[in-house]
Amino acid sequence: MTPKSRSLSGAALMLVLIPIFAGLLACLPVPIGDPERSRIDPELTGVWAVLSTGEYTDEPGFYVFDRYDKRTWLVSGAGLVEGDESDLSKYDLTSYDGFVELAAADDNISIEGIAVYKAWLKKLGGEVFMTWEPKLAIDNGIAEPDVWLVYRIVKDGPNTIQMQMINSESDLFDDAKETRRAYEKVISKNADNPELYGYSEGQDIQAFAMLARVQESEMDFFEELLELVVDWD
Repeated sequence: MTPKSRSLSGAALMLVLIPIFAGLLACLPVPIGDPERSRIDPELTGVWAVLSTGEYTDEPGFYVFDRYDKRTWLVSGAGLVEGDESDLSKYDLTSYDGFVELAAADDNISIEGIAVYKAWLKKLGGEVFMTWEPKLAIDNGIAEPDVWLVYRIVKDGPNTIQMQMINSESDLFDDAKETRRAYEKVISKNADNPELYGYSEGQDIQAFAMLARVQESEMDFFEELLELVVDWD
C-alpha cells in the first residue's frame, strides 16, 4: 500500500458519512470482542474491491482496511457510481477481472456513500469474527454507536474473503441478555449454524459480501477515486 491509501484515518472522518450498503437490520445491540485486547490480521490490511455478488452488495464498491494500531483497523468504504457517458454495466464486476478492465478504461467513474468503521477481530467457536463499529460524522462530531455489524471472516485464498453477517434477529438470541458475554456465548456455540446467519438448518451460509484484494496494478485507479473526496494535501 502507498502512503495515500494508508492515510484515511485522519481525513475521512471529516466527511459526512453514511452506510454504503443495505441490510443493516442484522446489526447487533452489543459489540463482539474487545478492541483493547484484540490483534489485527496483517493479511486483511489493504484495499479490497467489493464484488457484485451478494444480496446486499449488488452494487460495486471498495473498502480500505487501514491499520489504526496493533489491535484495530479504520475501515473506510465507498460505492462506485457512473459519471457522464460512463456505463458500469459494461464490466463484469462479479469478479476481480471486471475491476481490472474498469481500472484500465478511461471512464468517468465516481464514488458515493462514504462510510467509516472501527473494526477488530474475535475468535469464537474456532471461527474468526470481525466487529464493525460505525463512526459517523454528524454535525461535525462523531456519533456514539448503538449497533454493531459482526461478520464471520472466511478466507478463500490469499486474495479473496467472504464476509458472512450475523443476524441479530435469529431465534438463537431469544434467551440471551443484551450483554457482550451473553452474545459471545451464543455465537461460540453456533459458529457453524446457518441459523446464526439468517438461514434455515441445512442451507448453505451465503456471503453478505465478497471482497477481492486490489492489486498494485489497479491501485492508482482507486487512489484517484479517493482523491475526489479527500484532500491529501
